[in-house]
Amino acid sequence: MIPDDPRLRRQLVSAARRAEALDLVAYAQGNLSARIPRTEYILITPTSVPYAEMRPEDIVTVDLDGRKVHGALDPSSETPVHILTYRARPGVGACIHVEPPYVNALGVIGAEIPNVLGNFVYLFGGRGLAVVPCLHSGTEGFAQASVRAMGDRFGAVWKNHGLFCVGQDIGHALNRCIAAEQAARVYYLALVARAGEIALVPAEARDAMVETARARGWVRPV
Repeated sequence: MIPDDPRLRRQLVSAARRAEALDLVAYAQGNLSARIPRTEYILITPTSVPYAEMRPEDIVTVDLDGRKVHGALDPSSETPVHILTYRARPGVGACIHVEPPYVNALGVIGAEIPNVLGNFVYLFGGRGLAVVPCLHSGTEGFAQASVRAMGDRFGAVWKNHGLFCVGQDIGHALNRCIAAEQAARVYYLALVARAGEIALVPAEARDAMVETARARGWVRPV
């Protein structure tokens, strides 16, 4: 019998709608997934379904080989990168890809997001985001490049495309997407203002924040 988790289905739909409300995605952009606990199956959003119309029963079940095992709709076209991430990192409980404008704006000019905000330091362990070169997404090659570039970090910028974050659950992954876009927006505005040197979180404060994040389980290895 194929396992299911109705609660996770509802959480994925809720997280997708929250991401759209926060302007991290629009219409049917991006994709979200979650591992069904203690199984080799994941739930993932279907392709080309607007989040405002998506229902929990629309979420598709796939196995860790990427085969659809339950659902009337087709899974996201970017299922390969989700699958490969779960296979490479057993502690990952959720993956979220969004297309936030400020992260993308910095990505297309080759500017990496520095530690300008405390929340960004806390949720990414002070290590920021990896960068994946612009490639044709939805392919095995793209999935491999993404997993390789991200390593054991919690997120990556897909150049000319968007943001991909992981977490121990859906809430952690979404919070990382939010924190990354907040930091990107502040850094972008600071660059545009050109009012002086941009002050980053000092190394001593950064290290203290990372220790706090570890103690509170915010950056538990996944």
